[in-house]
Amino acid sequence: MKRKPLLSTNNAKTIKGAKLGYITYILYMSPFKLNSEKKNVCSHASKGCVESCLVGSGFGGMFTSVMAGRVARTEYFLKNRIEFLNQVKTEIEKALKKNKNKAIVTIRLNGTSDIPYENLRVFEGNKNIFEMFPKVKFYDYTKNYTRFDKPLPKNYTLTFSRSETNHDKAMEILARGFNVAMVFDKTPTKFEGYKVVNGDKDDLRFKDPKNVIVGLRYKKMTGKGADNSKAFTSGFAIKTNNVITLPKNKKVKQTLRKAA
Repeated sequence: MKRKPLLSTNNAKTIKGAKLGYITYILYMSPFKLNSEKKNVCSHASKGCVESCLVGSGFGGMFTSVMAGRVARTEYFLKNRIEFLNQVKTEIEKALKKNKNKAIVTIRLNGTSDIPYENLRVFEGNKNIFEMFPKVKFYDYTKNYTRFDKPLPKNYTLTFSRSETNHDKAMEILARGFNVAMVFDKTPTKFEGYKVVNGDKDDLRFKDPKNVIVGLRYKKMTGKGADNSKAFTSGFAIKTNNVITLPKNKKVKQTLRKAA
């Protein structure tokens, strides 16, 4: 049976990277437990994250066919992981060949999921997908803080993602020298003493300076019945005007005023 492609380049933010000479291929799945087996592909997702997920914004929120495709990819991964990863490998090989001398290929495997691909050693020689392409830049966002407790592949850039339930953990990871993505209504230049870079200029997280906050503007959900207020009432997204600016590395328990 011929399978549909797993990787795509049709994303507004990754297209911005084309101006810098990069083409990003992203793997989009259905997040959290949106699959027939009710298996969680976003192990550390908070309630606010689930309610405000990017899967409900953009094309995923506007077209049921797009969402159906993401569900199908998730089902494929859950039912036949080895075949799935071998197809990913084949598609990366084709992308490298297609774009040779045209653009630098980068790969983001967790477009709307949070799977630790570094642990999936299904290839010959007990290798993971990153080790199969040591010269290719891979990157992702994650809410799974345990992924930072062991060395990651050298060609894999991982940015921690803050939510309403892991704020202290996010600040701890920043203090350890990693980067953390935070969602704001308006991107500030500083937050709790850390520099904030504009993560909406492009999606090339491996180009970010070290030990910064990646500011992401909240993307409104477009699906039927979407309630965008929950992102802020839950604390998942931050209202910039409600931020109390604190000295860098000062230990605090609460740094945000209650959202208006």
